[in-house]
Amino acid sequence: MTLLLITCSGNDRAVGDNNHISPQDIFLFVNFSDVSPGENRLPFALRRSDGGKITVAPDRVTLTYALRDSGVTRTAPPAVFREWPVGGGVFTTTGTYDKAGIWDFNVTVQNPDGTMSTASATRLVKDVASTPAIGSPAPLVSTKTGSSSEELLHITSDVNPIPEMYGISLDEAVALGKPVMVTFSTPAWCTTKTCGPQVSTVDQVRQNHIGEASFIHVELFDNPEEMRKSGDPQVGVESPAIEPWNLPSEPWTFIIDEEGLIAAKFEAYTTVDELEAALVTVLATN
Repeated sequence: MTLLLITCSGNDRAVGDNNHISPQDIFLFVNFSDVSPGENRLPFALRRSDGGKITVAPDRVTLTYALRDSGVTRTAPPAVFREWPVGGGVFTTTGTYDKAGIWDFNVTVQNPDGTMSTASATRLVKDVASTPAIGSPAPLVSTKTGSSSEELLHITSDVNPIPEMYGISLDEAVALGKPVMVTFSTPAWCTTKTCGPQVSTVDQVRQNHIGEASFIHVELFDNPEEMRKSGDPQVGVESPAIEPWNLPSEPWTFIIDEEGLIAAKFEAYTTVDELEAALVTVLATN
C-alpha cells in the first residue's frame, strides 16, 4: 500500500525583530495543497532568504491574488497571525477562487520607514479537491479504540497518548448526532516540531467542550508499535481508515457537524484559537 506523503511545514530558526526587510530578502509561502473553486482557508508564511522567520504585524501585510492571465486581481481580507507553540507561525485569511487553474499570489509588507517589500508565490487550484468538500458528508469509517496503555501502543504513535482521543470510533461518534473534531496525523513520525503538537492542540479544544462534541485522533499508520520497535518508518502500513479521506499530506483536521457534514477543514498544523473559533461556530449553528 502506498504510504501517505508526510509534508508537515515548519522551520525552527529563531525569530528576530525586523526594522526593515529588504525587497530581495522576503519569500512568500502559500501553505495549501488541496483546494478547489469557492471560498477556502488561505494560510501563508513569510520567510527570509536564509530561512529565518519574519516578525511583522498583520496590519502591515497585504495579500493579493489572481488567476493567471485573467487580468482580475483580488485582495484577501485582513490576515490574522497564528502563533505556533514552537515559535513563529503563519498568517491566515480566506481566498475565493472562481476557476481552477494556476493562481498567482503577491504579498506586500510595509516597512517602518515607509518602504515596501514584496514577494510572490504560485499555487494550483484543483477542479475538485481530493479531501471531502465543506458541506459534503464525512466519510464514515471505523477507527481503532482503546484506553489501556497496551491498547494505545497499537493504536497511536503518540508517546504520550490521550486516552479520551481514542474512546469512540469515528463512525460511532458521527452517529451520536453531535459535532466531531477529528485529526489525522502521526505524532511520532511527523518530520518537524510544527505538526507534532497537533493532537495535543486538539485536546486543548476538547477540554473546553467536554460533552458537547467528540474529539478523535486517527493515526496514519496501521502498525505504530511495529514501527516503534523497528525504528524504521518504511515498515509502516497506511491505516485503511484514512483511505476514503484522500489526504494528500498531514496533518489534517476536520470538524463534522451534527448532520454528519464537513463544516470546516484545516490543512497542516492549526492553532487552538483557530480550531476553537470554528467549533464554537458549529456548536452555535447546531
